[in-house]
Amino acid sequence: MAVQQVASYSDKPIDEKQKEKEFKEHTQTYAAFISGTKWTVISTAILLVILYLIFVY
Repeated sequence: MAVQQVASYSDKPIDEKQKEKEFKEHTQTYAAFISGTKWTVISTAILLVILYLIFVY
């Protein structure tokens, strides 16, 4: 089984509190990325519909 490795700039071991904070930050970053992707797809779809209505219809 793979061992979880964490990059650190010190020789001190990472405690559970630091791991919890790192996971929380990772979760927030992932949620922001997903939200940005969702709104990019929605705005692109709206733009395509508007362009279709202007130039084709």
